[in-house]
Amino acid sequence: MNQLILLIILPLLGAFLMPVMQRLSTALAYWSGPLILLLTCMLGLNFWPQLAAGPQALAVGGFRPPLGITLYADYIAVLFVLALHLGCLLFWTAWDDGADAVRRRALSLLMVAAGSGMALSGDLFNIYVFYELMAVASFGLVSLRGTGPAQIATVRYLLLSAFGSVLALTGIAILYAQTGTLNLAQLGQLAPATLQGPAG
Repeated sequence: MNQLILLIILPLLGAFLMPVMQRLSTALAYWSGPLILLLTCMLGLNFWPQLAAGPQALAVGGFRPPLGITLYADYIAVLFVLALHLGCLLFWTAWDDGADAVRRRALSLLMVAAGSGMALSGDLFNIYVFYELMAVASFGLVSLRGTGPAQIATVRYLLLSAFGSVLALTGIAILYAQTGTLNLAQLGQLAPATLQGPAG
């Protein structure tokens, strides 16, 4: 089950270490991203047979819901994670050169980590946190060229995303006020009884 955590942590760690590695060696930083994604793809494929016994849930840190962070994996979630990791790897193969390649790879790894966290999270608030992390990485990718149009697009994107984030957080707060939990499995059980009113 620790493989689930590694599918999120390895790209996240790589994203933060790549700029540090670039100071030592640009080639090391450049090739560390594909190596991390190949490793996570192998971990995901290795985890796949365990799903034959049914969906897997992991309480991170040993804390039970609704207090703890829950990771939930089924075939669809793991397939999405594998597609995300492999898609990023293919994107780098097709188009990833120039002076900003290492920064682009670091931001892409951050997006992959956040997307994996969204797919594997069993808690609505953690999905929101990973969504925000993905948004921050995408702002960096949009503005990476440094041109005027890229900066304007980034500001527009930031404003629209901030508005969407406020709406999402408001909805999450209403759900929590109605049910007392943000765990998706518990919300599924409580929804018929507690979310039938106007607030729900």
